[in-house]
Amino acid sequence: MIRFPILADLPTTPFSGPEVVRGVESSSSDGDGPGRVRVEVDGKADVLAFYGAAPAGVPADPVIFLRGDVVEKRDTGIVAIESYIATTPYDVQALAEQLCAGFTRPFIHLARPGILGSSGHHLDRRRPREVALVDMALTRLKAHFGWHRLNLVGQSGGGHLVAALIARRADIGCAVIASGNTAVAQRNREHGWTTDITGHADFLDPIDHVADVARHPPQQIIVLTDPNDRRVSASVQTAYVEALRRVGVAVDHRFLSAAGELRHDLQLPGILAAFTWLAKR
Repeated sequence: MIRFPILADLPTTPFSGPEVVRGVESSSSDGDGPGRVRVEVDGKADVLAFYGAAPAGVPADPVIFLRGDVVEKRDTGIVAIESYIATTPYDVQALAEQLCAGFTRPFIHLARPGILGSSGHHLDRRRPREVALVDMALTRLKAHFGWHRLNLVGQSGGGHLVAALIARRADIGCAVIASGNTAVAQRNREHGWTTDITGHADFLDPIDHVADVARHPPQQIIVLTDPNDRRVSASVQTAYVEALRRVGVAVDHRFLSAAGELRHDLQLPGILAAFTWLAKR
């Protein structure tokens, strides 16, 4: 049965870098459970991990977070980033519980396919199946916990997912896109790539789906951008904002300084932006 994980039951060993690169296969016996939700797309099942908590007696709708990509290309090939392989399931759940307690609202960190305990292939990110898996997991979690609306926050590659999801879903309250790769083809052109950095050319590009967002826009869209972002340029993020505005969708586009050498990490401001918007309502 789907339910929140118990912190004391979670491993304190770090996540595996090699697993991220080679992918994690699910088996027919894998199913729902504590911090696990089974979803099937194109006849193949995967089990996505989730971390989080809900305050007792508080029926409020959740903030759901989707993190960024966890691999990078080096001379030796594709490897998991250091911060990922230094993180444990216990760490992710502990932070989720802290945010839940601090803001007195359900908080979920939904693990993207292939990372943080989810089955799947992280190297296939930004393709339609990743979006469909996350979309279906949200639907199942919403039904199980009895939520009415979802509030989404995505950092970088997670921001790509949020932008893709608001084109598909009509139940989003606040959508926060932080340093999001929301105009994939434009980013590829800026870098001179013939395919996405994943090596795939069949990526889902959110900027192509802004008309779908306009049919059922979230109550609030917040886009966070560092003008000096060296991972996903401000021009890529701004192109998406301008495309949304051209089809009549209001966007609160905020410019701020990001953490890290690449000026790309706006994860915490993204989460805080969602909680702050909800607190004002």
